[in-house]
Amino acid sequence: MKPSLARTIFVYFASVIVISIAAVGFFSYQLSSVQLGEQSEEHLTEIVSNVVNQTDLYLRSYERAHLSLFTSSEVKDFLDSPPEGDYAYYQFTNDLKKHIIDPLFIKSPDIMTVYLIDYNNNWVYYANPALKLIEDPLPEVTLEELDRETDPNGSMTIINNRVFSESNNQRITLARKIHGQVFNEFKGILAIEIKSDDFSALWKGINLGQKGFFTIVDTQGRIVYHPDKKWIGAPISNALEAKLNQSESRSFTDDFFGDDRMFVSSKSAYSGWNLVASVPMNDIKRPISSIRYSSLLVGGVTVLFALLLSYRFGRHITKPIQILKNGMQQTEQGNWIKIPPLRTNNELDELIDRYNLMVMSLSELMDTLYRTELSKKDAELERQKAELQSLQLQINPHFLYNTFENIICYAVIKQSSEITEIVEAIAYMFRYSVQTHIEETAIVNELKHVLNYMTIMKHRVGREFELDVRIPPAFFLKKMARLTLQPLIENIFTHAFAEGIEEYHFIRLDAWIKDQDLVIVLEDNGVGIRPERLAYLRAQLHSNQLAESVRPGTRRSGGIGLMNVHRRIQLVFGEKYGLQIESTAGMGTRMILRIPDMGT
Repeated sequence: MKPSLARTIFVYFASVIVISIAAVGFFSYQLSSVQLGEQSEEHLTEIVSNVVNQTDLYLRSYERAHLSLFTSSEVKDFLDSPPEGDYAYYQFTNDLKKHIIDPLFIKSPDIMTVYLIDYNNNWVYYANPALKLIEDPLPEVTLEELDRETDPNGSMTIINNRVFSESNNQRITLARKIHGQVFNEFKGILAIEIKSDDFSALWKGINLGQKGFFTIVDTQGRIVYHPDKKWIGAPISNALEAKLNQSESRSFTDDFFGDDRMFVSSKSAYSGWNLVASVPMNDIKRPISSIRYSSLLVGGVTVLFALLLSYRFGRHITKPIQILKNGMQQTEQGNWIKIPPLRTNNELDELIDRYNLMVMSLSELMDTLYRTELSKKDAELERQKAELQSLQLQINPHFLYNTFENIICYAVIKQSSEITEIVEAIAYMFRYSVQTHIEETAIVNELKHVLNYMTIMKHRVGREFELDVRIPPAFFLKKMARLTLQPLIENIFTHAFAEGIEEYHFIRLDAWIKDQDLVIVLEDNGVGIRPERLAYLRAQLHSNQLAESVRPGTRRSGGIGLMNVHRRIQLVFGEKYGLQIESTAGMGTRMILRIPDMGT
């Protein structure tokens, strides 16, 4: 059972609608996913960068405090030759406090203590009187611990990095090795202690959502800050530590904290800590899921509405055709019934009116035949029957052409210029192709046929493609074999541009006179033909076969084919004429048509 026209129209419209909406939805979802992921990464990267900058700026202020101390001549004198005796020691420490330490406490009130120790274990220690420290002011670290923990090159080092302990007396020690008056070797260690509360406040206010958090990992791979205090002091996994060291300011995913998370980290230049922002992947993907569900909902409603419109559009076109078909079936059975007007205010009304006129003519003719069959000879009766049969045979082509016109008009009404253009091109190609009694035609007619084909190809490939026609206008009325150019151009699109049409592709058509013959050259810059395939095609042309034979292990490609074009030229103009092929693999193909110059 053949599918109905309404079903065919519905299936094509439904396919176009579903594919279009699905493609738009899919690519929109993919693009949104990528953009949201990039925005999340940029957001986390910006947060981490800001925190690192704030931390480094905060530490840089204490770098200047260190500078004012280890460049002091009194400090260098202490390292080179510490005072001997209690009075000398008191006098030295008092002068150092008066001229250097007190101005430093005034300038940097966050400093809790300052102490200096040389490698002979001589100490100078000062506590900030403004902070009114209650606990024992002496440091809890030894010279050996300070020497082991500080940077061997003299850079400032954070030693006590248990910044977020719950101890009420928590402090941070910033220490460095320093020289004496001569820069030949380190003579001691300079250290200042600051309040950890001010330091940790730089990070505690970061908001990364309900389940996101900010954490800090020290140089030994221990967690020194985490919103959940059970993680503080815990070591991270080797895999996470490797990713932190390899992913400076770039995002990565890991499940160390129990769920799949995105991490962005950056290392502080002063502390050496990895400052890490972490957000669950589910939180990042939640907006993407919302986009997916809303796209599916809107797309589903749109598809249903569009399918309903396409169904009504198909029925609107096919219902009058079905009525006309039923009327024709009644006519075939001898029931001369007129079809009532549809009042559609378009060409369908005119088609039905003409059908009714034809039915009236047939009815009158049948009445005439009936009235004269008793008085006329059998030959006359047969002649009238032949006329009736001829008139009935006009129904189908008349109906076909009017149906094409009807589809074009409906496409114009629906403002579908693509359907109008395609159907018009098909109609012209059909009329040109069915002229079986004509074998010769002018070049201009072949070019018009090619133009209609290119119109259809434009909608098939979804883009414009211009032929480079260089045939002189004086050649347009010269004779050539009909239906030869279009099959060759179709062969180029099928084989030369098989991987898709690119901007640099071209098809060039030219013609000239050589040795009293008309030479037409069709050239492209497609994939070309492999040498073995070219040799095979030339052998086929030389054998003058009507169509391409099927090679072992291959399938017939379909269509008219190069061999049929070649043979058609020979059947019209003689065996000495036909088609030649020149090609280089990867560079393109030239097809040369040689026919006699028969003038205009």
